Amino acid sequence: MTLKEIIRYAGTLYGANVAASFVTFGLTILISRDISRTDLGIYGLFQAYFLFGAYASGFGLAPATVKWVASGAVDDGEFLTFILTRLAGVAFLLYVGAFVAYFLHMPVLAAALAALPPYQAFNIALSAARARLWRRREAALLVVASLTTSAWIFGFLFVNHTYWAPVVGQVLGAYTTALVVIAYGLRQKRLRLKWPGAWRRAFWQTALPVFLGSSVFAIGELADRLVIEHVLGLPSLGIYVMALTLFNVLNKPVHMLSRVLLSHFSQLNDGHGHAKAPEIVRLNLAVLPLMGLTAAAVLPWVIPQLLNRNFTLAFPVFAVLTVVILIKAVELVHSSLAVARDSAGSNMRAQIAALLAYGAVVFVLAERFGLIGVAWAIVLRWTVLALVQRFDMRRRGVDTLPASLLIRAAAAYLAALSFFTIAPWFMGIAYLIAGAVLRLWAAPRSWRLAARRT
Repeated sequence: MTLKEIIRYAGTLYGANVAASFVTFGLTILISRDISRTDLGIYGLFQAYFLFGAYASGFGLAPATVKWVASGAVDDGEFLTFILTRLAGVAFLLYVGAFVAYFLHMPVLAAALAALPPYQAFNIALSAARARLWRRREAALLVVASLTTSAWIFGFLFVNHTYWAPVVGQVLGAYTTALVVIAYGLRQKRLRLKWPGAWRRAFWQTALPVFLGSSVFAIGELADRLVIEHVLGLPSLGIYVMALTLFNVLNKPVHMLSRVLLSHFSQLNDGHGHAKAPEIVRLNLAVLPLMGLTAAAVLPWVIPQLLNRNFTLAFPVFAVLTVVILIKAVELVHSSLAVARDSAGSNMRAQIAALLAYGAVVFVLAERFGLIGVAWAIVLRWTVLALVQRFDMRRRGVDTLPASLLIRAAAAYLAALSFFTIAPWFMGIAYLIAGAVLRLWAAPRSWRLAARRT
């Protein structure tokens, strides 16, 4: 794909998410007004269990699906048989886990496990659509998933004012979306199921390192909430969930772009017009940090007008978390390259190093600085991830980007973020000025490409 096609695809997916996000964001405000901070914290634990389970039960199937389907090296009938049998096995294990958790009096964990089988089916369907560059179908599925979940949660909030309303609504939303996907699939051309060929071993060589790295990443995401719950308490976890909700709204375009890049780098076409990693990163560094700084300046002014509880402490935490967006501008390109170039182990090793660094400092920072300390520990985790990932890929002969590029961008971003408490409106301008001084924009090719092709 060209840079224009990448931007168009990611833009379509993000546009679909923005349309659904108006409903989702309004629902988040309604939840925060309707349930207590403690209940919001428990709902945050449900989300953490769900996120961890999504990675741990995925076995790397979704990213490997993108790589192998995009490469065109697998027969469709063989691949469908392979995926269906694996999903059936995963679903059986998850339902057994949910049954055990329920009888061990852990209903929130049981609910998260019960929601995972339909989610995995939905995620594989999205991955297959992305690999074939069916951007309109993928965008439609994303909108359906968001709106059905929001509708279920909204309905349950009328009859229940505890954390169970969003929890049950999210579970039923997952099943409704999966049924929509199945109904759509049954209307399409029937594929002849075939026994998978010798490519299965190579598939797992891609999937398993991705699975292990994703599981380590999920442990870090779960650790955030557990550390806050045990060190600072559930009310503080409720504040963190609000900050994380704001961050996830900002993180959506990054997530959409990462989906597209794996498909892009997995394609066999590497000729003229095929966008290269450096120009993608430079465009990321021009756009994503400005989005983060704009959100950090605007949302703390807008959100208090909508809430009936004091979430003031969530806004500086959110501001610190926006630093992660800057790091992801480089990291998501390297992660996609690593999987596409059969070096997914680099991501796994980087995730392990990042989690170890995070674990070494998070308790100290949480006890001394509270939620702000946890936020900076998360930034440290992502920084270590990006640096170790780059070093490992370079050692294995995979093309990487200059480390100085990320260091200069980080310096510019932190300089801009220092204006958060005194002149938040100036942060975006400060980033552009600092980037120019540090020669972050020394190669303006990405700017010209963006202006000409979007």
